[in-house]
Formats: sequence, structure tokens, C-alpha cells
Amino acid sequence: MTAASAQDVSRGKSLWETKAGCGFCHGWAGDGRGDPRSEGGAPSLRTSALTRDQIAEVIQCGRPGTGMPYHDRFAYTDKRCYEMTAADAGDMLPKRGAQTLQKAEIEAIADYLMTKVVGKPQQVSKEECIEFFGSEVNECRLIAAGVVH
Repeated sequence: MTAASAQDVSRGKSLWETKAGCGFCHGWAGDGRGDPRSEGGAPSLRTSALTRDQIAEVIQCGRPGTGMPYHDRFAYTDKRCYEMTAADAGDMLPKRGAQTLQKAEIEAIADYLMTKVVGKPQQVSKEECIEFFGSEVNECRLIAAGVVH
């Protein structure tokens, strides 16, 4: 696989923040510190051992039996997701995400994660915070002060 383009990474970040709403559960930094109103229990993606293709599959298909929704409009209508249909998944069928994503959008999010999140230390740095938000917002000052990690 070739390295993701800066444009794909930027698009993936935008989709992560807006259309897909991933930060609601996973936290803006992918560290698992999502919004208190989320279902909770979203894993830190910073310490994930998943490959880019596996991450794309999880975004596309969700995770049966967990709170991770699927974002492919046609997931579980055929056997594209884990070789299962909705009937095969039964009570384990993930919820459909609030917004469905096209394949290129899923891949852009996976590129963003592999470039900016996966493999990073669990402790988010002030510099990462400023890069993400584009300026030193209050969250970044709290990180620098050790109040938020």
C-alpha cells in the first residue's frame, strides 16, 4: 500500500469530525474519551493493532455485539460484512450509523486514523491538540496543564 495523500488524510479528518461523528464515542483524539452522552466503552484507536484494511472494514460493517455501528448502506443485506446477513447476525446485528458513508469516505477515514491516530501514545500532546483544532483551544491548555489526558 502507498502512503495516504495529505488530501485524503485531511478529508478523513473532516469526515471523522462531521459526517461520521466518530469522535462522539472515540474522542476527538481517538483515545476512547468520547462524549459522556455516548454509549461509552469505545476503545482507544491510538493503541489499536488493526491494519488500515481492518479499520476500514470496522467502519463499513461495525462490530457485531458492540456499540460500534456500521456505515455501509448495504451492510448485512448480503454477505459483504463478515460473511453475514442481518438474519445471520440476529441479535448481534450492529446499529446503522446516523450517516452512511461511501467506500472512498470510509477509506479516507482509515487513512486519517493510520496517519494521525493509530500508533500514537495514549497520552495526547498539546501539539496534537493544536494541530487537530487549528489553534490552542481550552482543551489544549488543559492537556498542557495535565488536567486532561
